[in-house]
Amino acid sequence: MENCRFTFADFTLHVIKGYICNIFLLEYPHGLLLLDSGSINDVKRIEKYCLKYLGCSPSKIKLTIVSHMHPDHSGGANTLREKYHIPITAYHTIDNWYSGIGGRLQHKLDCLMAQSVAHKQHRRLEKTLFNPLINPDYPLYDGDFLPFFPDWQVLHVPGHTLHDIALFNKKENIMYIADIIVNLKKDKFVLPLPVLFRDKMSASLKRLENIGASLLLPAHGSFIKTDEYPNLYSDMQKLLSKPPSNFERRIYLLSIYSPEIWKEKKQPHNFK
Repeated sequence: MENCRFTFADFTLHVIKGYICNIFLLEYPHGLLLLDSGSINDVKRIEKYCLKYLGCSPSKIKLTIVSHMHPDHSGGANTLREKYHIPITAYHTIDNWYSGIGGRLQHKLDCLMAQSVAHKQHRRLEKTLFNPLINPDYPLYDGDFLPFFPDWQVLHVPGHTLHDIALFNKKENIMYIADIIVNLKKDKFVLPLPVLFRDKMSASLKRLENIGASLLLPAHGSFIKTDEYPNLYSDMQKLLSKPPSNFERRIYLLSIYSPEIWKEKKQPHNFK
C-alpha cells in the first residue's frame, strides 16, 4: 500500500509504505500509536512521515508495539526508543526467540531473507540487521489492553512464531493481524512464510474467525473486509492442511534455529 490515511471515530489511521510491509501509525488526540516499527531502515520513513504529514517529531509516538521478532516488524523499535524515548510493548516471551547461539544464527538468516523479499519487490538493498533483543518496557499477556491505548486488546496468536500477537479494537471492530494472513494481491490470500507451528496456527485462525472483526489490517497487502470474503478463514485452514511446496520447505529449513523451536520439538504435533 502507498502512504494514505483513514478516519475512524477516535483516531486517524495513517499507512506508511515500509521497506517490506505496511506500517500503521494511529493518531489520537493524546498521542500516536505505532503498530510495528518496520525494518531498521524504516525509521527514516517514519521520521519523514511524521514531519511531512503530521508536522511533528516522532517523539509524539507514545508507544510502539512489536507483533513478533521478524526484521520487518521489530527492526526499528530499539532505534526509535534510543532516539525518541518511545517505549516498546510486546509479548512477554519475545526475547526468547533470538536468544543463544541458535537464536543469533536465526537472526542473521532472517535479516538476509528480509533483504531477499525486498529484492523480489524490486526495492534497492538497504540495511536490515538490527538489535535482536527488544527488552519490552511493557511486557504483554493474552487478553491485556495496550498501555495508553486501552481500546486495543492483545490476542496471543502463535503459529508463525510462538509469540505473535494481534490487536483487536472492539469499538471499530477492526483487527491488526500483522503476518497471520498475507494479502499477496487482490483476492489472493496466503499464509505467512514460514508457518512453524501448524496446529497453533490453526487454533489462532479459528480464534480470529470467532472474534469476527469486520476489517483486518495485514502487514502485507491491502485491508481485508471480511464480509467480502466469507470463506477467508476456511480457505486459510485448507492452505494449512496442504503439503508444503519445495519453496516453503526451503524457507522452513532456514527458520528452525531459534531455541524456542527446539523446546517445542519435544511436542511432535507442534513441529511439522
